[in-house]
Amino acid sequence: MKYLRLAIFLSTVIIFSACSSSKKLSKTNVQVDTLPALPVSQVDIPVKIYANPLLAKAEQLVPKEFTSDSWPNFIQSSCDFRYKYRFVRSALSLSVVNNQVGIQFAGNYQVAGSRCVCTADKPVTPWISGSCGFGKEPMRRVQIAIRSQLNFYPTYQIHTATSLNKLQATDRCEVSLFSSDVTQLVMDSIAASVVAFCSALDQTIAGMSFAGPAHQAIEKSYQKTCMGKYGWLLINPMAIRVGSLNYVRDSFRIALGISCKPEISSDSVNHVSSPQALPPLDQKDGANGISLYVNASYDYNFISKLLTDTLRNKVFELKGRTIVVKEVEVKGLPNHQVQVKIDFAGSNKGSIYLRGTPVLDTAKQALSIPDITYSLEGHDLAIKVAKSLFKNKIKKTLQGNSYLDIAALVKSNLHLVNDQLNRELAKGIYSSGKCADMKVIGLLAREDKMLAQFQISGDVSVNSSGVF
Repeated sequence: MKYLRLAIFLSTVIIFSACSSSKKLSKTNVQVDTLPALPVSQVDIPVKIYANPLLAKAEQLVPKEFTSDSWPNFIQSSCDFRYKYRFVRSALSLSVVNNQVGIQFAGNYQVAGSRCVCTADKPVTPWISGSCGFGKEPMRRVQIAIRSQLNFYPTYQIHTATSLNKLQATDRCEVSLFSSDVTQLVMDSIAASVVAFCSALDQTIAGMSFAGPAHQAIEKSYQKTCMGKYGWLLINPMAIRVGSLNYVRDSFRIALGISCKPEISSDSVNHVSSPQALPPLDQKDGANGISLYVNASYDYNFISKLLTDTLRNKVFELKGRTIVVKEVEVKGLPNHQVQVKIDFAGSNKGSIYLRGTPVLDTAKQALSIPDITYSLEGHDLAIKVAKSLFKNKIKKTLQGNSYLDIAALVKSNLHLVNDQLNRELAKGIYSSGKCADMKVIGLLAREDKMLAQFQISGDVSVNSSGVF
């Protein structure tokens, strides 16, 4: 029978579309007008940043050579001694393990020195000179390592404590002409230059803060974001965290996390004011993955428009007759019931009314309407005949079959969610992930709106190709 099939089909589509996120409605819940509080949602996203562009910038920050003051002129450290040196470094080698940054590089140095005899603190003989690494003589080799401890402060600032970790001369410089080993003199001078660089680096980083960009990002998370025809999302962040920085192969890796209470609604007006102060930044590693608990609230006008836009002019062929859906209207009734009105045209014209209490079984992930009733209205003669001849049969069939297997429906549509998790977010920045599970965990029909709750788990990561 055409009305029977249409009623069953539309009842399941409408109830699911209106309640696409929910929790089990027990007998106790039926008596209350709200759903229980949900746990705080946790989102921890591993971020991978291609390191080469950043390493190129670091190459520019670290001086390529260190020289004695007034190079290429001599420094006279005492009446009877003067010297000059030049150190040229190799490319940087980087290691980062749990915020411990190591910078290693080799280099070559050349040094020249002169001695004389002094009397009364004045030179009285000509200078006798010697050198290493000048002319055809190869430059002497040296190894240097810098260590820096990186920390993120609750105030969204970065702090580093940088120091010289290793300075080792592979080749020594002994000037035989005046029997002097000037290696340590050069090493002390290079060490002083490197220490000065470390201090300048720490001061520069201490002046950096990402509180401004963080405040802008968090402020946006307190503003509702349009999700197209499915409503408006509010993130409601409660805590922000950042994990340890590491360097693996060719990329920096760090995890960013947020604790939040997300909401989806049909109301586009923002009712939450962003706090004046940022939540303190917590430096700790979270468990990778997404564990979302989402409250949803839709007024019936929104649901009606969504369903009408989705189903309008849908054509159903039933035993040689054509049924065309024209409009769908959903409204709340007392005692947590809903009414769905479907206006149709085609071979016959009229309206189908479905009424009942949606009940969710969270264990089976099934939505049923055990007390469903129906009515057919219209001036069409066939409508009147159907009402009188098939009333009991339609009612019995609806009560026995008006349920929806949510688990199967979610499974068949997970690819749509995964498509959104695997895309380019901005130029050179890509997200990848997978929704592991999506469950309806709460449902309550009120007279003014439909309340629903759902749980989502999965994984998502962000990769930067290094385009800056």
